[in-house]
Amino acid sequence: MKRLVILSGAGMSAESGIRTFRDMNGLWEEYDVMEVASIDAWHKHPELLLRFYNDRRIQMIGSQPNQGHLLLADMEKNFEIQIITQNVDDLHERAGSTHVLHLHGELTKARSSIDQTLIYQLDNPEMKMGDKCEKGSQLRPHIVWFGEEVPNMDSAIKLTQSADILCVIGTSLNVYPAAGLISYAPANIPIYLIDPNPPQYLSSRIEIIPEKAGSGVGILRKKLEDVTE
Repeated sequence: MKRLVILSGAGMSAESGIRTFRDMNGLWEEYDVMEVASIDAWHKHPELLLRFYNDRRIQMIGSQPNQGHLLLADMEKNFEIQIITQNVDDLHERAGSTHVLHLHGELTKARSSIDQTLIYQLDNPEMKMGDKCEKGSQLRPHIVWFGEEVPNMDSAIKLTQSADILCVIGTSLNVYPAAGLISYAPANIPIYLIDPNPPQYLSSRIEIIPEKAGSGVGILRKKLEDVTE
């Protein structure tokens, strides 16, 4: 089977009701990014960050995978699908996708604030001050914040380099280092972008599907079926 690598961003989960940071009426309207998504903010006011990500986690629990998530999971019948997501929700997994790499962390997990290898699955959606790891340090959200390295970037590059087909869904291609992944795609492989508002200037090798995730993945599936028949 051909390897289809998916790079998904905030637009992938928007149809599930997950609010995005950058869209109109998004979370940046309410919060300064550096106050809720930076390592400096964690050192400055950890209580605020715990509360902020508790709210995001509760919102995620109340959301369901949309048609785009479900179609990608179903397409594993015909393609070797690897998803690289910038999203911190678990909607790809809940839809049934079996190979998901999270670039920016996962809301469903916590990790030690002194040892990044100590990662824990959360049983309770609310983290509190005083929740500690086995080494006695405060637990923090398992989220990659501004000012921190993206530990899964090398794995994402290797997956992109192995793609037979690449599809970008719901991301502006403006957030680095993730946006740079597209440059690692092998020469001459098909590249698709699913986004209702695609960037104005894109490489001519990228085929645009100007739709939201749900309908866009349906169109992509039909295109790929027609090519492989």
